[in-house]
Amino acid sequence: MSSPWTPARLIAALAARGNAPAIITMAGGNPVEWPAAALAEDAARLAGGLLAAGLAPGEPVGLHGPNGPDWIAARLAIGAAGGVPVAVDDLTAAGDAAPILARAGCRWHFTTAAHAAALPPEAGFRTVLLDGGEEAGGWRALRAAAPGPLPDAAPDGEAMLVTTSGTTGAPKLFALSHANLDANLSAVLAVGLVGPQDRMLLPLPLHHVYPFLVGLMTPIAAGATLVLPETATGPDLVRALRETRATILVGVPRIYVALLAGLRGRVAARGALARAIFEGMLEFSASLRRGGLDPGRRLFGSVHAQMAPALRVLVCGGARLDGEDVWALEALGWRVCNGYGLAETASLFTGNTPAARRVGSEGRALAPGSAVRIADPDAQGIGEIQLKGPNVFAGYRDNPEANAAAFTADGWFRTGDLGRLDTDGFLHVTGRLKELIVLGGGKNVMPEEVEAAYAAHPAIREIAVLERAGALVGVVVPDEAALRAAGATRPEDALRVALTAAGQGLAPYQRLAGYVMAREPLPRTRLGKIQRFRLPEMYEALLAGRAAPPPPLTPEDEALLAQPGAREAWDILAARYPGRPLSPAASPALDLGIDSLEWVALALELEQRIGLRLGEEDIAAIGTVRDLLERAREAHGAGASPPAPRGAAEIAAEAERMTRPPSPALLPLRAAGWAAARGIGAALFSLETRGREHLPRRGPFVIVANHVSDLDPGLIAASLPFGLMRRLWWGGVKERLFVTAASRAFARAFQVFPVEERQPSQAVAMARAVLARGEALAWFPESWRSPDGALQRFLPGIGLILDGLPGVPVIPAHIRGAFEAMPRDRRLPRRHPVRITYGLPVAPALLAPPIEDPRRRAEAVAEALHDAVADLAAGAG
Repeated sequence: MSSPWTPARLIAALAARGNAPAIITMAGGNPVEWPAAALAEDAARLAGGLLAAGLAPGEPVGLHGPNGPDWIAARLAIGAAGGVPVAVDDLTAAGDAAPILARAGCRWHFTTAAHAAALPPEAGFRTVLLDGGEEAGGWRALRAAAPGPLPDAAPDGEAMLVTTSGTTGAPKLFALSHANLDANLSAVLAVGLVGPQDRMLLPLPLHHVYPFLVGLMTPIAAGATLVLPETATGPDLVRALRETRATILVGVPRIYVALLAGLRGRVAARGALARAIFEGMLEFSASLRRGGLDPGRRLFGSVHAQMAPALRVLVCGGARLDGEDVWALEALGWRVCNGYGLAETASLFTGNTPAARRVGSEGRALAPGSAVRIADPDAQGIGEIQLKGPNVFAGYRDNPEANAAAFTADGWFRTGDLGRLDTDGFLHVTGRLKELIVLGGGKNVMPEEVEAAYAAHPAIREIAVLERAGALVGVVVPDEAALRAAGATRPEDALRVALTAAGQGLAPYQRLAGYVMAREPLPRTRLGKIQRFRLPEMYEALLAGRAAPPPPLTPEDEALLAQPGAREAWDILAARYPGRPLSPAASPALDLGIDSLEWVALALELEQRIGLRLGEEDIAAIGTVRDLLERAREAHGAGASPPAPRGAAEIAAEAERMTRPPSPALLPLRAAGWAAARGIGAALFSLETRGREHLPRRGPFVIVANHVSDLDPGLIAASLPFGLMRRLWWGGVKERLFVTAASRAFARAFQVFPVEERQPSQAVAMARAVLARGEALAWFPESWRSPDGALQRFLPGIGLILDGLPGVPVIPAHIRGAFEAMPRDRRLPRRHPVRITYGLPVAPALLAPPIEDPRRRAEAVAEALHDAVADLAAGAG
């Protein structure tokens, strides 16, 4: 007897619904209905046409195209005619899809005109166009004149051929039977969540087993309506939810995490008070939900009304959804149904249902006759998840080695995933056995746990970890918007700080020993899983500086570059940054390496050559090269002309005002501060000073030191005699030391002038004004406090300060122990010995390298000073 839910019976179920909509698509933001009976007739007639054209029972048929009614009609027809569909991701290039289909043994190939045109000539498929309409070659032209009888499908007959997603290695080919699919479909229907009144929104590609079974077979069998959004982007999903009044959303964790992040982002934009109220309401609602109440829809009625007025159920598969995210979604008033399964188990195996659910778990086995066991559990009960049941596939095609590894001697399928069963039989998935990283010291690391800890930092958009030389390293994609909002002008430094802060809560062996910064998204499958087998090559390429080539220009980009102003700005960038991945989508900081000092030089060139004047706020708002090109186009359209360059007199006058010596009346306050610093240095840090004799007693000089702690200025002051310290000036971050009247008065008393990264020329002028008066300067060329105590890159600002001043002595200094006493993430210091070592003055020749370009000359000086401090560090142990 045939399985209850074969393609032929699905077609019959559609036919029985008459003109009720089986599918709603979105076109131009408007819903378009596809009647069930019409879809059934199309599928049945196409099946008849395939049979008449000689399709053999069990013959594989390729299916390569986007989601849509045409794809669905073809998919049902192929199965109803006795064929075995082989669906390929629409995003796969035709040249890559052809060998997959050939390996599966396909003679027929349903695809789009664009894919067909790109097929290699030797492919030799009989191609049927999904977008060909009634014309010759189109699927509608292949239909029989009327529906006819369709063959029954044997339960153990092949229902589809599937290619594994390839998250850990080369994809494998296997078949799922009608009985496999029916076991899960029947289990889903038995839960009772879906009925004829429902509209199920599916933003996932139908070539995957999970969206095919849950998102297509289920609504057809339940009499519900399938909703297909115009695209899978956030705005189109919200539009589809709102316009079609969808009641169920089928997604993957990334969709729901993005939904929560979007909601929180919109609330945060209204201010800290709004964010606090929202989070408080969310926690209150979640606590009531844990107790069995459901206040979310009332508490967050405006969210439902604006985004998804009828949505009630969120179905999640494809990967594990974190328990905290489940509670947040439940607190908002939605029911979350998540579960666990693989393509080899027809997508489902366990699930949380209204009758049996445990948040944080993946539920219990769903299909009758299916079972879960944990092999070789450790002390925590964690071991490999093994499965058995009517929904488990029979094995990989033509791959005896893979089959031997996939099944135990007693017939259980080895999933390669790690997990545990609690006392009530709920499955908790903890990771993937093949992804488990074993470090040099024998420590085991589950990458998803580490990635989740780091990804919680707002500066990190994505991260994937892997093993290198026995330690953990990462590929990190920063959140450029968050970095800009935080005022970071050097993303690499800000990211380093973020990684250090995010890693504090991890065990030492789980923290990154190294990382590379990526601009492109991490490689993932269409369901959002990281393709880990691609990470080593990506890591090595980024480590070697081999970035991906810039994407081709879009028609919109070409139109922008045709505009006066934008083209000139583009040419300036191309000439100024040869060899960099220049594109309109490129980040000035991440891709072109434009830091605050380089912005000064670039802005000056843009102003002088095309009349584009960029202020501090303008530069802060530029996130991509496209933003800069738009500004250049607008400036040209407004008739801007190159203004006279800003004179040095204005900058010099401001520098003189900000570095005017403080009133003698403040000297006792400074003396008291110095005495307090010396007392604290001796009592708390046993401060030791070496090389003090290298400091000049008169005339201008510069102390160049590493920067590891907020203690550094006070420690340097405490290491000097008062007569020398009273001549010393400091640069201080404007955003930290000049925000209130009291802090400005303090800075004035202790001879601190404001330094703002986005206005480096002003800081350079103030530093030079101090030296010109014969006074001394303390400078931290790293700018940022080191997140890990290691010496960072020296910025070229120190080179600009010293440019043309070869007679000013520069004394390198190294501070050891301050990081341990008070790192950047600690508010109060702890006892720890500190030593400051002053070196011999740097050779004058190193401070005046024979380089014509001022920027490159400044960088060379900064590198020489970095080496001098590094030498002190190496000899200060």
